[in-house]
Amino acid sequence: MDQAKKSKSEINEKLESMSEIDKELNDIKSSFYKDYYIWLKQKESSCKHGNLFTDGVSSTRNSSSIKEQPKANRVETESELPDHKIHGFVNDILFLNNYLLKQKESKKFKTLAIVGQYGVGKTTLCQSVFNDAEVKRAYRPRIWVSMFSKETKEDEDPKIDVVKRILRSLGVEDELLERIKTETEEEKRSKDEAGEREDGIVKEKELSRLLNALHLNLIGKKYLIVLDDVSEDSEWNQQEKSNLSCGFPKGFGGRVIVTTRDERLAKKIVGEEENLQRLFPRSDAESIWKIYQDAVEANAGNAEALKVNLRYPGSIKQELMDKSCGVPLAARMLAKIEPVELEQNEGNMDRKKSV
Repeated sequence: MDQAKKSKSEINEKLESMSEIDKELNDIKSSFYKDYYIWLKQKESSCKHGNLFTDGVSSTRNSSSIKEQPKANRVETESELPDHKIHGFVNDILFLNNYLLKQKESKKFKTLAIVGQYGVGKTTLCQSVFNDAEVKRAYRPRIWVSMFSKETKEDEDPKIDVVKRILRSLGVEDELLERIKTETEEEKRSKDEAGEREDGIVKEKELSRLLNALHLNLIGKKYLIVLDDVSEDSEWNQQEKSNLSCGFPKGFGGRVIVTTRDERLAKKIVGEEENLQRLFPRSDAESIWKIYQDAVEANAGNAEALKVNLRYPGSIKQELMDKSCGVPLAARMLAKIEPVELEQNEGNMDRKKSV
């Protein structure tokens, strides 16, 4: 009797678990469809904006029109290649390599924005090109900046934090960065005591001096800087002296690549349409299937987790495309919460939950 109750309890727990999985899958699908719809509507916009990274161009708009991405959907990224195989991106990688290497002797400063929805592979694409051997030889220094950082202090100005992290990547020590902040505060305090009126606030002056330090550290160098996951317009060009462009010397062949989910912001950053690369969800089921297959095998500890019936592979691949909406991250998430084992059973495809 006790055994029967125990078995019934286990069955109920499994049914509840399956219900939770289905709910999570529906939430994922709904979220990606919603984001993709918004992204497509933004794509149709033909508004022209100024360029944050070119001198003499000023364009402002209400920053409330861009909704800041929730921190739960943002992760701190690094320049290293991901620990999984990269499938697809053939044409996109060729485009980026061409952008960086075709005119590698050119001294012109250029900016490119890569825009696409969450999980579509913007970071992975940049990591692939950032670590390309020929790109490494052509650009020194190469700096990767994750615009979201867990180490950013709550009271720290986000613009100041970004510039500081770039400077640290160039070998500038924290002692110098702290000295800039201290001298700025002492200068403001001295002028207040002397009754002298001065325009600007301490943080703006600190940012201006940090940008000057960045400019001095990059001048004469052919640099490559990736700003990954720019999520909001922080009005870099609101004050001439606090324009991020001031930190990037022109005339040495420097390149800046920005990734963002917001096309309007991307257009404002790069200005011209030719400096914008859109990254769409995958349209081929085969690459999504390979992403999913690699993720399932990795989660299973490199064990043989998938047995594919080659006679009837189309239905499961199409189901995966429908659930993931062609988004690589969604395919990897599905591999974690709904791994499957496929095998032939009397000529039909059976789908079994892997325990």
